[in-house]
Amino acid sequence: MKKILTGALCSLTLASFAFGENSGVFVGVSYQFGQTNVKQSSSATLGGADVTSMAGGLLPNFNKKAYTNGAGLKIGYKQFFGQSKWFGLRYYAFLDYGHTDFGADILPSEKYHTDMFSYGVGIDTLWNVVNKEGGSLGIFAGVGVGADTWIANGKDYQNKYFSNGKPAYVSFQTTIDAGIRTNFAKHHGLEVGVKVPLLQDEIFKDIAEPFVINPKAPKAQVDTKTDVELKYSVYVSYLYTF
Repeated sequence: MKKILTGALCSLTLASFAFGENSGVFVGVSYQFGQTNVKQSSSATLGGADVTSMAGGLLPNFNKKAYTNGAGLKIGYKQFFGQSKWFGLRYYAFLDYGHTDFGADILPSEKYHTDMFSYGVGIDTLWNVVNKEGGSLGIFAGVGVGADTWIANGKDYQNKYFSNGKPAYVSFQTTIDAGIRTNFAKHHGLEVGVKVPLLQDEIFKDIAEPFVINPKAPKAQVDTKTDVELKYSVYVSYLYTF
């Protein structure tokens, strides 16, 4: 009798997990909210000597943070292992967009804003804590590699004061992300996660720009660069598995 009960319990346990989350192709969309930092720093030289301190507030330096709103698209394949299906991997391509408004105190005549496009591929580990016929609940963590493209306004200001400058539109990026996920009714999934980019992007650089510090003195040479960094992105995603 003991063997029969033990066998029955084992069968019920295996049956409950047999209906766990399935492997398959998926597509997901997300709303994303984060914070972006933009920093412009300049240094001045005159006759080979560093005169940055003499230039003081004349140099176009700033450092500002603002909130970012955006959306994301993810397409890939998730794969679960073993009969219990408590562990899996997913492989995907992603495209994220974010808009940041830094306000009116950077440019002289208009608000400064950036539009970010982040794209690449990634891999996540999937860990299901609950895995039943009605659905699953678990956590995920992974990494991504790709690139960022930042598009900023203020081109007229740039052309007037930084005529030697060159914008950079593509920067290598790598990210880590983690969160909580659930899958229900076989095809539908919801996730809440955090994505953190690991690299800062240089979006503009100007070398040896003539700059007037003192009208009675020769022009200085000013080097300027603008760096922008998405600090983090919190997102809510809906995913559909085919």
